[in-house]
Amino acid sequence: MAGGHHGKPLLATALRPEARVVLCCARTEVGPDLVAQIKALTALPLDWEFLCGVAEKHRLTQLLFRNLSAICPESIPANITARLRHQFHGNAGSNLRLGRTLTSLLQTFRAEAIPVIAFKGSILANCTYGKLALRQYYDVDLFIRQQDLEQSDRVLVGQGYICDEVFDQEARYSRPDNAVEVDVHWGFTPRYFHLTVAADELFARARPDTLLGQPVMTFSAEDLLEILCLQVMKDCWERRQQLEHLSKVCDIAEHLRAQPQLEWSSVFRSAQQKGLQRVVHCGLILARELLGAELPPEALRRIEADQGARNCARRVCRSLFTETDRLSPLANPYLSLGLRFRQLAFYLGIRERHRDRVRHLGEIVKSVWVLTR
Repeated sequence: MAGGHHGKPLLATALRPEARVVLCCARTEVGPDLVAQIKALTALPLDWEFLCGVAEKHRLTQLLFRNLSAICPESIPANITARLRHQFHGNAGSNLRLGRTLTSLLQTFRAEAIPVIAFKGSILANCTYGKLALRQYYDVDLFIRQQDLEQSDRVLVGQGYICDEVFDQEARYSRPDNAVEVDVHWGFTPRYFHLTVAADELFARARPDTLLGQPVMTFSAEDLLEILCLQVMKDCWERRQQLEHLSKVCDIAEHLRAQPQLEWSSVFRSAQQKGLQRVVHCGLILARELLGAELPPEALRRIEADQGARNCARRVCRSLFTETDRLSPLANPYLSLGLRFRQLAFYLGIRERHRDRVRHLGEIVKSVWVLTR
């Protein structure tokens, strides 16, 4: 299923064949060996309801349908084919609508001279997966400089959007008439994650691309790899300390495939400067061992030497493809005292610098004091 590794495997138990099908299909390029595996697995008496449920939960329905329908359409029950086709085309239509919304907003931001970088969502689908239809996503994400927050708010309100919620480094907008959510970011994590974002440097390294024939700016390949690894670990830290959507790991694997000329020295230098080495290593371990992402010798040497990163990767995979994995997201993760302590333990494992750990410990102590007053 993936490359070799040192130490214990990420998944503690043998995988059900349904889960193996999802993993084999969770990529845009399926080689001959994987084609043979998929054909052999789908010849078994599968629980197709479980298989489809796993794919939907992990936001991999698009890739599942595309690959199964191309490789072994005769092995898929007719009702499952109809169900997956309906979901595929529904998601594809939604993605096109989101892509058009994004390009329209970017034009408006350019007209107001507000620097903006588009990321995740339509950008990843188009520029990394190669087609808008191949990635499941549900909103539009924009990155701005903090000093442009008021101006961007005026632009969005002028376009009919309403600010629904403001977090410490993100604002969420919606427009009732088009059911599109727009998330505006000026950071990538809550402040108490303790990550300094040098926005001007990110904009200086940003690269031009196109989406639906329109010019867009997105992060450099090296910055995006760091951001994608950070997104996976941030989501695990904030929620159940387990992978919530395997699609986030798929993003890393597909980015590595699409960017063979990645400047790895820049990736590792940036991670070291920010105290994100373990975060990046963990993301690479997940992409390699779950989805077979290829890594250069230097990256392999680094991840194989980081036992802490392997421990974190095993921890977030401990419930993958089990009944626990299918639980709904926490309704309000911010009011749980037990979760605060689990977050603390997880954070201490993914940040390698002592000063980051001490600062976070102080934040947890303060939040616990507030919760227990």
